[in-house]
Amino acid sequence: MEESDAVTDEQLALVLPSVPERRRSIVSYALAMSDSLIGGFDAADFREDVVERRFLWFHHFLVNHPDGVKHILQDNAANYVKAKIVRPLLTPALGNGLVTIEGDEWRWHRRIMTPAFNAKSVAGYAGIVTEATDAMLRAWDEDGSGSPLDLEAAMKELTLDIIARAMFSSDSGLIKDTLHRSSTRYQAEMNLSPLALIPGINRVWAHLKERRAARILKDLNALMAQLIESRKSRSSEPSSDDLLDRLLHAGDPETGRGLSASDVRDEMVTIFVAGHETTALALCWTWFLLSQHAEAEQRMWAEIDDALKGAAPTYDDIRRLPYTRMVFDEALRLFPPVHSLAWRQALERDEVCGRVVPAGAIVGIIPWVIHRHRALWEAPERFDPKRFAPERGNEHPRCAYIPFSVGPRFCIGASLALTVGVMVLAHIAQHYRLRLAQDQSVEPRGLLTLHPRNGLIVRRIRRRPQSRRSSTTDS
Repeated sequence: MEESDAVTDEQLALVLPSVPERRRSIVSYALAMSDSLIGGFDAADFREDVVERRFLWFHHFLVNHPDGVKHILQDNAANYVKAKIVRPLLTPALGNGLVTIEGDEWRWHRRIMTPAFNAKSVAGYAGIVTEATDAMLRAWDEDGSGSPLDLEAAMKELTLDIIARAMFSSDSGLIKDTLHRSSTRYQAEMNLSPLALIPGINRVWAHLKERRAARILKDLNALMAQLIESRKSRSSEPSSDDLLDRLLHAGDPETGRGLSASDVRDEMVTIFVAGHETTALALCWTWFLLSQHAEAEQRMWAEIDDALKGAAPTYDDIRRLPYTRMVFDEALRLFPPVHSLAWRQALERDEVCGRVVPAGAIVGIIPWVIHRHRALWEAPERFDPKRFAPERGNEHPRCAYIPFSVGPRFCIGASLALTVGVMVLAHIAQHYRLRLAQDQSVEPRGLLTLHPRNGLIVRRIRRRPQSRRSSTTDS
């Protein structure tokens, strides 16, 4: 097995948001959040069970204790809906998709969507993961230049190919570039403004956001409408096993009612955003952490080489890669792509962890904070995949680790994301080591998802995995 590079001070140059000891003013908090949604927290946020902020009309609770998280997201979830101040960031793109809708409408959509993400369906998508990753690796082999690679762009292109083929099948080439352009521009331009906190002005801000979103999404919406109409006119029965056909022909198992063309568009875009960008970013952060931690990388290599013996991973191989899964889980803890579960607003007065939450108050549940909370994790800033070893499964409460949320709105695509993550990690690790480019600092920035602020530039170093296939011939 190869020797790993020594970890240098330059490679460890991770720039985390400043965490002042003193409480930020509401103005400082809002300004920091307008640049990065993980940038406004102070030290108390990472120590206390519940943090309350008040300023004139703004009443906000940050809930960190697992019991409070469970109460809000599971036990009394019906009392907490998406807060009005974040709706202008989500609704223009996602429409009436699972992320944005509430109540009976959400339950109806969820029942229709669930079969497309059950274990059998996810196993069916695994072949696409293998084919797409293999194609990327062949391109890397043919390149051979050793030139630096923009890893965020590469992982997005890979997961874009995977999710587009799973969603659109033969039409994936037609739509994936438009999806990518629209998503990238939307992330860059649709940020939270301090104006969103000011009554009256926030309505103007929301209106401006809606108009900007309409311009950004114009081409995507037109193409989605064209594809949906084309599929609907082909046949009354599914002509392929992709997600678009499944949703167009699916019916609620209780009522038989199906989704409208508009509903299908909204769910497809929601799944694209959730299934493409978040998984790509999870892979980026995992490779970054592995490049800094030689022991974990060596152990993952050993497991992959022994389990796969040089073959491309399959869906059935995932259970044989427990340490690789632990690495991915720990990366999701330290750098959760969905860094903030959408702020929620209390419909009625409630009590959380002994605190009275009045009707109308905004409640934030922030995985970025909870996953680094001093009372919930030992040495929370340390990368330690062993936290997720099966024998240590009871060491942290379930609601202390929520990269896919918890409760009835647990991410419907969690199983698919974990399948893609572990399979891609194992496939690439057989062939390449990824190392940070020299003199690069890495800074996480919270947009709608958690990005490296200035990208993640790596060097690709070819490796030769141990293979039992060749050893039989050599003996």
